[in-house]
Amino acid sequence: MITEAINEPTIAIDGDDWAADFFRDADSFDIDRLAGWFADDVEVRFGNQPAILGAANAREAFVGFWSGIKGMRHQRESLVLLGDMATQMSIVTYTRHDGSEIGMPVASHLRRTSAKKIDRLWIFIDMAPLFEMAA
Repeated sequence: MITEAINEPTIAIDGDDWAADFFRDADSFDIDRLAGWFADDVEVRFGNQPAILGAANAREAFVGFWSGIKGMRHQRESLVLLGDMATQMSIVTYTRHDGSEIGMPVASHLRRTSAKKIDRLWIFIDMAPLFEMAA
């Protein structure tokens, strides 16, 4: 099942669109590119799971998550970007190892430091459909 966008994306940007660069790097599956965004004290949250604190732990969490899927791509539905804070709503299409795909709504909140590193990445998603057996 792939969810399609109903409307054109809604975008409100004050500053450069650094969020697009972040999600491009997340979709690349290149852990060095993604981890390069993280501040040493980054806080990553997936839904209501406990916070993942620190760049090394965040890197390890993404390596673990990526090992369970073959790929992913973000389709922006809306973005509110105010300087160093961004909230993006996306349809993320995940590719499972068997080649099947599922599109799921995801809300992400990001915050950058003055050094342009992300110190907050909160990802709101229901992961259950991703790991259900493909029909």
